[in-house]
Amino acid sequence: MSNIIGQPITHDTLLKTVNTYPLIDNHAHNLLDSLTSLSCPLEICFSEANGEALQNAIETCALKRGVQQLAKLYNCEATLEAIKNVTDIKSYDELCNICFEPTGIQCLLLDDGLDSLDGLRSVESHVGLVKCAKRIVRIEQIAEQVIGDLAKTFKTSEPEFVVELKSFRDPLIEKFESLANSDLVVSFKSIAAYRTGLNINCNVNDETVAFSLANFVLKCVKSEKQEVRLVDKILIDYILKLAIEIAVKYDIPIQFHTGFGDNDLDLLASNPLYLRELIETYPTAKIVLLHSAYPYTRQAGYLASVYSNVYVDFGLVFPLISATGQQANLKELFEICPSNKILFSTDGHYLPESFYVAVIQVRETLGKVLLESVENKDFTIEEAVKIAKQVMFDNSNKLYKLNLVPEIITNQEHATETFTGVSKFALKNLKYNGVKYVRLGWLDVTNLLRFRVIPIDRFIEYTASRGLTIARCLNALPVYADVVLKGFSPAGEILLKPDLNTIVQLPYHPTHAFVHSLWENKWTPSDAEYDSTSSEPSCFTLCPRVCLKNIIELARKEFGIYFLAGIESEFVLLKNHNNHKPYQPDAVDNTLYSSSASFQNRSTLSTIDEMVEALQNQNIEVEQFHSESSPGQFEIITGPDNPLTAADKVVVTRQTIYDVAAKNCLKATFIPKPFDETAGTAAHIHISVNELDQSKKIYDNHHSKLSRKERSFIAGVLQHLKAIAALTLPTINSYERTADHHWTGKWICWGVENRETPIRVCYRPKEGIKEGMDVNFEFKCVDATANPYIALAALLSAGIDGIKKGLELNMLDCQDDPASLSPEARAKLGITERLPDTLEDSLSELKKDEGLAKSIGEDIIKCFITVKESELDYFKSVSKDKLYQILIDRY
Repeated sequence: MSNIIGQPITHDTLLKTVNTYPLIDNHAHNLLDSLTSLSCPLEICFSEANGEALQNAIETCALKRGVQQLAKLYNCEATLEAIKNVTDIKSYDELCNICFEPTGIQCLLLDDGLDSLDGLRSVESHVGLVKCAKRIVRIEQIAEQVIGDLAKTFKTSEPEFVVELKSFRDPLIEKFESLANSDLVVSFKSIAAYRTGLNINCNVNDETVAFSLANFVLKCVKSEKQEVRLVDKILIDYILKLAIEIAVKYDIPIQFHTGFGDNDLDLLASNPLYLRELIETYPTAKIVLLHSAYPYTRQAGYLASVYSNVYVDFGLVFPLISATGQQANLKELFEICPSNKILFSTDGHYLPESFYVAVIQVRETLGKVLLESVENKDFTIEEAVKIAKQVMFDNSNKLYKLNLVPEIITNQEHATETFTGVSKFALKNLKYNGVKYVRLGWLDVTNLLRFRVIPIDRFIEYTASRGLTIARCLNALPVYADVVLKGFSPAGEILLKPDLNTIVQLPYHPTHAFVHSLWENKWTPSDAEYDSTSSEPSCFTLCPRVCLKNIIELARKEFGIYFLAGIESEFVLLKNHNNHKPYQPDAVDNTLYSSSASFQNRSTLSTIDEMVEALQNQNIEVEQFHSESSPGQFEIITGPDNPLTAADKVVVTRQTIYDVAAKNCLKATFIPKPFDETAGTAAHIHISVNELDQSKKIYDNHHSKLSRKERSFIAGVLQHLKAIAALTLPTINSYERTADHHWTGKWICWGVENRETPIRVCYRPKEGIKEGMDVNFEFKCVDATANPYIALAALLSAGIDGIKKGLELNMLDCQDDPASLSPEARAKLGITERLPDTLEDSLSELKKDEGLAKSIGEDIIKCFITVKESELDYFKSVSKDKLYQILIDRY
């Protein structure tokens, strides 16, 4: 099965559907008007409590989570006070627009009977925030109006006035029929759970009702209260009978509050199982059980599974319970409830923030639960996509006969936090915070960061959603010059689409922000002809970020594994760039590894401090930093993340190091071997292999003490390492670093905590090797001239190949410097091969390893080889001085 543009349905397709398919909010309440909103505390968005109890809401996970999400929307500090400061200075209408714009709600169905506060906006006034708004009629409120009219008549009439049943029944039926026949009304609703419970008597007789009516009207007459609150069970049961009969007649659903609510609710009496008699008495009535019936979710799901006329809505639990609880709640529904019976709602009320937070939490939770269900083989990926559409839009559209056409969210600016990470309002806040320009960046195959700079207004209004174009050939430029190589055409363009999840203001240059891009094809009228005649690869297959993303997805989908990765940042700080002897640059110091003397130079110390602070301000976790063994050499170690994010972060980290150094009149360089006689500069990659289902992580008595998949992963990398070297050691200078006895590892082998092996097995905490310890693998044959997306793609692809083939790790743990061992000692360990000595040799190995090229992406490997062979040809004709000058300029 394929999606609408002919591409296979994948996990990404599912997540995109969850985050871009429109929503029909099948149960919510009216917003307040501007004036009334001033007296409404923000805490009500996250709690059903009121009065003094509402003060405790600040200690709930629901509010704490909601505060974090609203802080991202409002681009402020993640505190309740900071959010209230934003809402205090902005107009209520502006807040409504800000909150609704990114939700993707196409239609609101509003119960306007929530009368605890005056000043509700009309149903119709919500159009503008959403495309469509319809009314849900609360039947008890209509009955109270009729009884109130009766009570007024009784007060002003003669003493002999008698309250007859028809004086109540006839006007009530008339009102119900008028409402049911209205184009604005799509459903009735009962709050019997609040008043007398859900144990409805379906056989109440007229005589009993007439007696209860007379007594209740009399009480209303004697009461000094102006409003009528209907709490008589006999009358409520009778009202329900009339309402359901009219709902059936006009073929509209009737909603029931079930499960938890305010403190005037008897939770025991709100169990939907009490409705069984009513469900069976009216088999053609369409009955909607609201709020997942929490905590009676399984009971509600059961009723929907065994009765054709019962549906379940899962509002209110978003955002009133924890993320874990929300996932468990939705899973309980999916356990038994048919997917065509499940309806989305926010139960948003009064304030726009309640709608926003509910929506982004629903999309996030639905995506996670459906993905897990696919992994557990409850659904296929195609079925999960269909279910997402049913739950969010299609089921409500059919049930309420709305006849709406789903309007897919096509612009990034309208997607929710879980899809883009940034709303249009947050982009505008970048401008308010001083950003004037946005750098839209991409990393080419030679690992040069390039970007286009767009004025912030243009970015917000156009580029954020539509991207911009560049020449197709720009990913295939060699490091020595911007020249189009043979095999690549200067014709044709690709589209750079900003990945708004990655946008960040640059703290060291706050008028600029940076954002990574994803590449898309730019279609033209001649594309059909172009595609059939051109040998050039598409931009999808040339985008390093897309290649890495696809490999991560494959591992998760096919092998049940996910990865965490971290990339270390080693660099050298130079006082100046000596153009006469670029191979002997002037470093800021000549100290040793982790030497205290490295931080005695105030200029150096302030520069490093500024780098670290800038990284932290860009949400990059810095674990530690220290000096390294070469002159002016430092290392900043950042925290692990998923491989795509880890690569994104190292690109930003390196650019931050470059820019902050330049700001302080220094030059940072990442070239692998800046000095002839000292250790080189690496970019070690750490990877951990993790099972989605931990119960499937198998340990046995293997000598490595690793799980089966971990050692198959390592075996796969070892098998492909000579070819991988072309991608992780991609310059001539790279091979001057990878020498024996220089902390790099030249012999192809692995060792526990051995820094002279290309693959180092690292354990945390370091209490010895034992089952279940936190283990990751450090790959040392990597430097910063390598594109991190391609390097990670190569390592992960090789490891996945090992897992796919079930390769066994026969090579033994090396606990010595392998270069110092005798050939016989190495052979006993299974160490027989060395890494290539030159880039030419590595490229030759890469060409031979067709399986690795295919798993990474044949197009991008072909592009890479073409570029690197061009560089080799060029550098044959230049001096060593010129080579180093170019490399230091570029890296």
